[in-house]
Amino acid sequence: MPRRNRRTRGLRGVFASAIGAALVLTAIVPAHPVAAAEPTPPADGLVAAYDFGQTTGISVPNSATGAAPGPATVVNGSDAHWTGSSLELTGGAKNGAGNWVRLPDGILGGATSATVTIEAKLDASMKNNWNFLWNIGSDSTSQYYFASVRDNPRTAITTSGGGGEVNARSGTALSADRWYSLTSVIDAAAGRITFYVDGVEVASTPTTLTPASITDQSLNAIGRGPYPDPLYTGEVSTFRVYDRALTAAEVDDVSVADAAIHTESHEQAAAAILDSVEPVTIDDTVTRLPDYGEKVTWASDDPALVIGDDGRTVMAEQPAPGAEPISTTLTATATVRGASDSREVAVTVQPQAEAGDPYGYAMVHFIEDSAGYAEKIYLDVSRGNNPEQWDPLNGGEPILASDLGTTGIRDPHLSYNPETETYYIIATDLRVFGGDRGADGCLDWCHWSSQGSTKLNVWESKDLVSWSELRQFDVAPSVDGTELVELGMAWAPEATWVDDYHEDGRGAFVLYWSSNVYDDAQHSGATYSRILWGATTDFTQETYEYGGVFIDAGGNTIDTTIVQNEGTTYRVTKDNSQGKGIYMESSPAARWWEPAAAWTQVQARIGAEWAGGNAGGVEGPAAFKVHEEDAWYLYVDVIPSTGYRPMQTTDLDTGWSQLESSDFAMAPSTKHGGIVGLTRDQYDTVRASDATGAVADDLGSVEVPAGADESAVRDALPDSAEVTLAYDRGTATQPVDWELSDVATDDPGTYEVTGTVRTIGANLNQWVGTGGSTAWDAPGKQQYSSTAITVTAEVVVTPGEPSLPVSVTADTRCVAGKVVLTVRTENEHDAAVRAVVDTAYGSKTMTAIQPGKSTSAAFTTRQTSIAEGTVDVTVTAGDDSTEASATSAAATCG
Repeated sequence: MPRRNRRTRGLRGVFASAIGAALVLTAIVPAHPVAAAEPTPPADGLVAAYDFGQTTGISVPNSATGAAPGPATVVNGSDAHWTGSSLELTGGAKNGAGNWVRLPDGILGGATSATVTIEAKLDASMKNNWNFLWNIGSDSTSQYYFASVRDNPRTAITTSGGGGEVNARSGTALSADRWYSLTSVIDAAAGRITFYVDGVEVASTPTTLTPASITDQSLNAIGRGPYPDPLYTGEVSTFRVYDRALTAAEVDDVSVADAAIHTESHEQAAAAILDSVEPVTIDDTVTRLPDYGEKVTWASDDPALVIGDDGRTVMAEQPAPGAEPISTTLTATATVRGASDSREVAVTVQPQAEAGDPYGYAMVHFIEDSAGYAEKIYLDVSRGNNPEQWDPLNGGEPILASDLGTTGIRDPHLSYNPETETYYIIATDLRVFGGDRGADGCLDWCHWSSQGSTKLNVWESKDLVSWSELRQFDVAPSVDGTELVELGMAWAPEATWVDDYHEDGRGAFVLYWSSNVYDDAQHSGATYSRILWGATTDFTQETYEYGGVFIDAGGNTIDTTIVQNEGTTYRVTKDNSQGKGIYMESSPAARWWEPAAAWTQVQARIGAEWAGGNAGGVEGPAAFKVHEEDAWYLYVDVIPSTGYRPMQTTDLDTGWSQLESSDFAMAPSTKHGGIVGLTRDQYDTVRASDATGAVADDLGSVEVPAGADESAVRDALPDSAEVTLAYDRGTATQPVDWELSDVATDDPGTYEVTGTVRTIGANLNQWVGTGGSTAWDAPGKQQYSSTAITVTAEVVVTPGEPSLPVSVTADTRCVAGKVVLTVRTENEHDAAVRAVVDTAYGSKTMTAIQPGKSTSAAFTTRQTSIAEGTVDVTVTAGDDSTEASATSAAATCG
């Protein structure tokens, strides 16, 4: 955002300009070009504007024009709290001596759209304590519209208390003691609540609620909320309320204008970011450098390191495999709201990895999005060999969709069979958004968990790029018409390969998932979710065997994942009944899935810190080992919409600790999946399949003769196309699959054909039913790819060799006990032809067979019987010639 580099110091008057002050200027032609004016906050729709730049008093005037609400009042205020550019908020107990700002009642009464924007700083204590930065509502906890900076900052609105909050939550936490522009926008026309940090959208969620839904606005406030949370600790500089939804550009203008109030603070923040920048290791030819919350860009003076136009992608010349690493430097520039600082950073360029070396990781997952049908399969790949940074493939679009069962996909897992060298994706068959909700008396989760699908979605692949069509198999199959076990659903399946599962040494997957278990076919009565298990080699009904109970804790348990090390199995599970949250157990048992295995708890409440200490606020754990290191990661899903956050350990027996790293990079709402390690060759294959388009859409023209078969047409067409890769990774060549059904090779002419380039986006990631329906129960579902890259070519079918129409027949008869072969040639041409007849018993030439006439040639075989045979006739007329043939039947005389 270039405009952010135009900020200057000391513009306290910028805020005042928002209220419409006008200047009359005499036209002057400047001697030098005049810089573009700094953006100013818009005045249209401005209901309230409070500037906390005063130095005394407890009343803060509303500088908005028109019939605006009155001043704000600093409750428990003191002149000592004014800094000259802000008001210090001292925090403390809600009803204690701390100060807060009371806003006029009904400030957004009746408004259907709104924007609330604040320039604020937070104390470190606010990162871990419940807080209301501002609130529109009353002192009750039933309905309110607010923003909070706890954990990851958010804005929310509700008319049914905390359980009904519609949250737009950032994926990144704020830093303490730094000024931020935080903006909440409710757009009734779009039906969304959107949150901005420093003028950049960080979250957006659909909602039908508006400020008018908050019917009691009798205690609007800055720094105080309706709950018994502590008062806000930090500072506030400006606060504005609009009765309309500002555009993204207008929100950015507000942020730019307010940034000028504390330029020196932003310079200090930029310097602090640089203090946290760590030395860089480059292990790939194309690397996305860490951006520290999109605050750092990079520059290079080394010709072997070329920085892309985005300032964050580096193209590197790596040493050859086995060579020594290279040490060099890059320049990092941190920019915080227009204030910048730079310094050199040490860089190590690693040699290229060999094709079979462990390198990189792939992650399958789904996305939580109530606004759309996003319950599909998504695939991400690590940035090089870094397990803390991830790039979504296929432009962030899904790679697979389900048209079977509920048509939903949740909680996918990625497994590998080393015996067949096959990858499998397995996933829950459940569509929450837009799916079957059940009937009155048992809706939504009641229905999904008691009468839900017990089938698993399955896809397979040899290369992680091209995936099979979807199939399903049932983990609770019927035997002789009777259910083997009465399960209410089958959720969050995962599988671990066991090399010697069978007594004869063959391997198999031990599959485990969560289900409510019932005693009757109606699935009535009280129950709870257990972890069950089964075994299979390929996730088909034919090889699947139900095993039994794996974990029964006496209460709801879900989401088990497993990691193994040096003969010990560690299982990580989500407890929903005893307050343990995500907990980990270990077992030394070789057959760890069997009931005799003994388990010891290692740790509980894992990852609770990512949900503000709420152990129930995380689920869906996914564990994996770091390549060639005694180190592991555990990703925990912060629900409902934040997605994965990292835990780490170098000793599984001591448990997991929170990884707080500004270097961690993952797309928002990346949820509940599975991770596998790759080799360098596999990593390159996946990256080379992630294309944004074809270098050339038209691959030219080819010629085939009339009568050519389909294989000849395919051979003539280009078998590959060059594609442009995502993330500035250059180009690659990928195979093309041509659609030839419209080419009629018996009819000379020109035909345009379309080919699909084999990329990760060519898989079946969408479907449509009759009439264009995407309802879960739509009839006539047809799968297709919405992200396939296609190319075209021309197939020119040329007239074949000139033909001379003749017909040939071969008959036999007996003469004196011997077989005589007679060949009859009929001329169907419009001119006389010459015919040469070849048989196993000699050749004869007929020099002039007239149009419409026929000629016969007899051949004495001198045999009493002959076998079936072929006679060939070469026909010529002038310079034209053709071949014809006929079959002679077996014959016997005597």
